[in-house]
Amino acid sequence: MNSKFAMPVALAALTISAGPLAADETQLGATVMLLEIEKQIPPSNLGLKNASPSKLARKRDLVVTGESPQFTVAAKAYCKEGATLTAVQVFMGKVEITGQQAIPMASYGQSAKRVDIAGQRGARIDIPVTVNVARRAGNSLVELGFNPAKVYEKKLADYVAKGNTAAEYLRETQAFDMDTTVTLVAWCKMGSGNSVLSGKTYPGAVSHKVPVTILYNGDPAIVDGPAPRATSTTRKAPAAPPVK
Repeated sequence: MNSKFAMPVALAALTISAGPLAADETQLGATVMLLEIEKQIPPSNLGLKNASPSKLARKRDLVVTGESPQFTVAAKAYCKEGATLTAVQVFMGKVEITGQQAIPMASYGQSAKRVDIAGQRGARIDIPVTVNVARRAGNSLVELGFNPAKVYEKKLADYVAKGNTAAEYLRETQAFDMDTTVTLVAWCKMGSGNSVLSGKTYPGAVSHKVPVTILYNGDPAIVDGPAPRATSTTRKAPAAPPVK
């Protein structure tokens, strides 16, 4: 939903309402006056399990389970005097504002761009966005997206580096948190009344961290070396004496 603000009462209404959430990071372009995420975004959760048919630790196949988290960003965007909104959009991950450009940094999800608020100086918006989740660790040396399996593998490697075994770690059920970054971007275009910025559009961005809890389901049957083979207790019959 969105609503057009009356001027100049709208600015007072925005100022009186609750302030931005703690730890929000804001970048405002030359035509953007205010960007705030107004409501706390509830955290989410995912599962992680070993899907390998083998019980050898080195043959593990860690798979992320559960639906990809979806967040709804309730926010307000407000342009400077003489400027109006052209669009708003939400990205998963950080966005760098450089002049008239908004550059997503290794985005792992984005909403559709909303243009229904174009022409308004300010608007309140609700925008859903889905986190693109990597379901397996993969082989890349650097992970820039949202990859719980790779984070778990790093924790496992740290554990083994201390002289422990991989199987010990893989047997234990445990939970850990990963932060996602939700970034709202709004674009404001200056009207003809400003001699310096006339006709120019600049973006602004506000980012907020939302945790996702990963629950690893321990595999109690996993082992480090080959699984022990079943041994037979049947004794061999003595050989028959040679025929004379």
